[in-house]
This record gives sequence, C-alpha cells and structure tokens, in this order.
Amino acid sequence: MKILVLARRYARALFELAKEKNILESIYAEINAFKKLLDETPELAHFFLSPEIGRQGKIEFIEKKFQDQFSALFINFLFVLIRKGRQGIFPEIVSEFGRLYDKYHNRIRASAVTVRPLKKEELEQLKQQLVKQYQATFDIENFVDPDILGGLILKIDGRVIDASLRNQLEKLRENLLIERN
Repeated sequence: MKILVLARRYARALFELAKEKNILESIYAEINAFKKLLDETPELAHFFLSPEIGRQGKIEFIEKKFQDQFSALFINFLFVLIRKGRQGIFPEIVSEFGRLYDKYHNRIRASAVTVRPLKKEELEQLKQQLVKQYQATFDIENFVDPDILGGLILKIDGRVIDASLRNQLEKLRENLLIERN
C-alpha cells in the first residue's frame, strides 16, 4: 500500500507541474515513452532499477543519454526519483499519471469481456450507451473469454458489471439450492 501512496504523490506532483507549465500533453507522451523504453530495453531497465549502480552514475547517464529526447521537467523528475531511491515505483507512477490524465480529460478506460470479439458497430453502440450514462468519453478494450457462455462483463473504474450468462446461471443455481433447503 505504501508503494501506491508514494506513486500517487509523485504522479500528482509531476501532473500538477506539467499542467502549470502548460506541457501536460508532452509530459504524458514522455512518461509513456520512457516506460516503453524500459519495457523494451532490459539493460536500461536493469540499469535504472538496480540498487547496485550508484545514484550519481544513473543521473549522469540519464542526463547524457536522454537530455535531447526529453524535457527538462521530465529529466529532473527522473533525477528526483533516483536521488530518493524511488525509481522502482516508476511503473506505478506511470499508471497513476495515466489515471490523472484520463480524469483531467474526462476519459474512462473500460474493458468488455465477451464470448467473441465485438464487431466495430457493437463496440460503438456500447460506447454510446456508456457515454450517455457517465457523461465521459470511453476507451474500451475488448477481451474474449468463451467461459462466460454469453452476455458480457464490463469493468469500469474498478467496478465490475457481470451480465454474463455464466453469472446468471450461477445465481439461478444458488437460488434453486436455497429454495430446495
């Protein structure tokens, strides 16, 4: 839990500074680009996250390697993480920054689990229903799970709406067992 609290604190600080300096869009792109670099370059991730490598060496490397690729604000943010020994929570910071960014832009990320992939029209219809209900824009990711038998399971902002056939059958089964006893 401490990691999440720290990640929120760092993400909020970076978010507020980026907003104040009117560079929110570029910082959002930079934080995601750096995370992608870490994900795709194991050597860089090891270097950035390793406690064996000194803080000053990491700072010098990042300054030399990335000063032309990233803004001064983002580079300084990385320096703060390194000086405080918090670079290990960078993935959580990225996630929290994304949540703040989405909230600021009134966008909600959701997932829809279905038996088969939703057609483009079905996905659009689902989006329109959610837009009406939540007064926000939606990014919906569709996952396929044949085990749900039919219907769908929606995951929105940490809430789960299970309208799957499997769930309905389980509830019916429970009700029949209760009535039987």
